[in-house]
Amino acid sequence: MRFGESITLAELERDPYPIYARLRREEPVAWVPAVQLWLVTRFDDVRHVDMNPGVFTAETVPSTLNRTMGHNMLGSEGADQRRIRRITETPFRPREVEERTQGMIPELAHELVDRFVDRGGVDLFTEYCDPMSVRSLRFMLGLDDVPWQDILRWNEGMMPGLANFEGDPDKQAPADRASAELGDAIDHVLQRLEREPDGSVLSWMLRHERDGDRMTREEIVANTKLMLSGGLQEPRDLIALTVLALGSNPDQLERVRRNRSLVKAAVEETLRWAGPVGTSTRQTTRATELAGVELERGALIGAVLSSANRDPTRFTDPDRFDIGRKQGAHLAFAIGTHFCLGAWFGRHLARVSLNVLLDRLPNLRLDPDRPVTLSGWEFRAPDSAYVRWD
Repeated sequence: MRFGESITLAELERDPYPIYARLRREEPVAWVPAVQLWLVTRFDDVRHVDMNPGVFTAETVPSTLNRTMGHNMLGSEGADQRRIRRITETPFRPREVEERTQGMIPELAHELVDRFVDRGGVDLFTEYCDPMSVRSLRFMLGLDDVPWQDILRWNEGMMPGLANFEGDPDKQAPADRASAELGDAIDHVLQRLEREPDGSVLSWMLRHERDGDRMTREEIVANTKLMLSGGLQEPRDLIALTVLALGSNPDQLERVRRNRSLVKAAVEETLRWAGPVGTSTRQTTRATELAGVELERGALIGAVLSSANRDPTRFTDPDRFDIGRKQGAHLAFAIGTHFCLGAWFGRHLARVSLNVLLDRLPNLRLDPDRPVTLSGWEFRAPDSAYVRWD
């Protein structure tokens, strides 16, 4: 039996990195029945997959993304994907994000810290990272009518469906219910925006029409779900993971505390070291060869971004967290036509969030009595982030 065939889902969920290391050495393109994917684990091969949509299409059948959220730009290819991308990328450009938020993000960060600053300890994941992510994106998208706790609950409900490569109906059913409830809430907001347009992303998508580029109601709902799933989960987990990474390396935390210009490097190294999203899912459009492995037409591919980011042929001592690392770009946000739409928003949110924590919580450190544990392979994140300060 080849190694890939012996890998279990439980092993991947517990800690995929030792598995990826062995796959890179022995079986860089491996069929893994546990997830019903060919896992591609070396940096150059992952980059090749993402950069060649003509051979490795994102419009897969089946698609965990389209199945759970409706047909969306991350689960599509060609003219439709390009049309939706042209429309949706405009409000996520740095200048437009700054104009829309206008100080809201740091204000929110300080508001949240005010609630626990006198306690001396807190679970940042639930009391800071979650509300920072969901409330910022809710404002950006134009979903202020919807309680943020509901948005968070629906998003959490969809996550098992998005990672359900094995097609488990017990995972899919609750994900579908959550998706339907979120869709109803988005549609209700769209009805209001038809009468009362504003400066939100939803209003932009609803009213934009130029040179034949416009979106249907169904496309707006599906792609809003996509923006929520990535825009809530990735920044939230990135904030928590950055605190975990720095807290586990006190010397580097101290460097960042003393020199805030290093916040950017800390966030980028966290994205490389423990990126919140594991794979780009693709499907071969024709028979092809990759790293010496023959792949039939229709083969489902998991281009493992998180493995590529720890490939020792690309990064020296890749399992070590190092904010001084200078070895080129990582692939945490993928690359090519499906590069993450909200990459700048997520980075900006994480940097502001970390700066406010360091400003407000003297001698911020991990709580030694409540150690952090990580789980997940497609969406890897801590289950808590307990910290203390003086």
